[in-house]
Amino acid sequence: MNNYVFYEVILNNINLFIILLLFSSVLHGVIFKNLLYGWLDPFLLPIIANIFCFVVVYILYLTSNTSFYTFLSYNLTQISFFCGLFMFKKRIKFNFSRPVDSISYSLNRSAYNIFAFYFFSIIYLGCQITIYVFKGIPLLMESRLSTFADGGGTGILGRITDVSSIFALYAFFCVIKIDKFRLSEIPKFLILLLIFITYFLSGGKSNFLAIFYVFWCFVFFSAIKKVDYSAYKRFITTHLKKGIVFAFFFVLAIISVQSRDIEDQLNPVLLLVLRFVHSGDIYWYAYPDNVYLQIDSSNGFKALFNDGLGLLRVYPWEELPTAIGIVFKDIHHPSDVPSGPNARHNVFGLIYYGFYGSILFSFVLGLVISFIRNLLPFLLRNNLLNGFIFTYLFLKMTALDSDPMLTLTYVNNLLFIFPILFLTFLLLFEASKFKFQNNA
Repeated sequence: MNNYVFYEVILNNINLFIILLLFSSVLHGVIFKNLLYGWLDPFLLPIIANIFCFVVVYILYLTSNTSFYTFLSYNLTQISFFCGLFMFKKRIKFNFSRPVDSISYSLNRSAYNIFAFYFFSIIYLGCQITIYVFKGIPLLMESRLSTFADGGGTGILGRITDVSSIFALYAFFCVIKIDKFRLSEIPKFLILLLIFITYFLSGGKSNFLAIFYVFWCFVFFSAIKKVDYSAYKRFITTHLKKGIVFAFFFVLAIISVQSRDIEDQLNPVLLLVLRFVHSGDIYWYAYPDNVYLQIDSSNGFKALFNDGLGLLRVYPWEELPTAIGIVFKDIHHPSDVPSGPNARHNVFGLIYYGFYGSILFSFVLGLVISFIRNLLPFLLRNNLLNGFIFTYLFLKMTALDSDPMLTLTYVNNLLFIFPILFLTFLLLFEASKFKFQNNA
């Protein structure tokens, strides 16, 4: 089923769609009420996506556009995923509305942290400018995936920008003095502004949220480690409503720029709602008429670890399976543009691991997310590196259910790209200290 046929299904059953949306919202609200750490928790957006995915699958089944087999597979994998999510219990009641707990440590604004902020910021901005020069601006492209589709070295630059941007942002919140404005802080804010502009030019509706999410993770990690975050708490409680309004119009601006085709000339707000509906586009591509059976299911290991096997040259890239989202898109909307829906765990698992294997697969994904959210921060010591590792995994691993292949790409960036950058940072920092001591 292609997009236009599914739109017709919704329009012909608009009352059913609204009822399902309301029911799904209440259901997911009950399920995740005690899982979220607050309204700024980065896991909120994936939950909203799951709300719309539920609606998509149920409306397909209730309108006889998918079989009971796929409908049952979806429900069992979702239940299994939720069971995994609740395996590790919340160990801290964190909310910006709560008083700041007793403080054991003050924030460390050492030369080490400041040097790290400037180093990773320069690395990130330098790589982004190089990408713009050789590949163009993603916001103005028909598909942002085209930026790295042709290789030529930009793929490595994309990996570098992925990890360096998060480290730079985390280091920014470690070194900035947010209680009042200071002229000495202007260079840091200028760099933050440049990073923000690159997020807008990236064309990703949720990319710029990384700034807010990293800030939230920084405060969350500080709360766990008993670091004084009271100034940040006051800042966000004062400016939260402004930030939400700004975020809303920022997303609308990106959508307006990207929707230049005649067929896309719709109200940006309506397009935003449509983007949420498209959280479940993999289901109407895969389930109706059992189209998912057209995918070669013999390479489950290669499909899941596609990026690592290609990055380490275990297999040539051309011998590795194509992302199933791109395959499904080409089945229903053939084009040369490298784009497609996210390979959500229900469909990915059903294709590569079968009916029962997909249930176990979904449980493992939920278990991994639960570990990172509820246990990992308590196992890490309080320093800049560990704070970044927690933040990066906390942000990136929330996508495990929506796109396992892409999430493992992020893991590879952390395992194979970041250590090189961090070692370079350490060498330069030690060299600068040695030079300073000699001059002294």
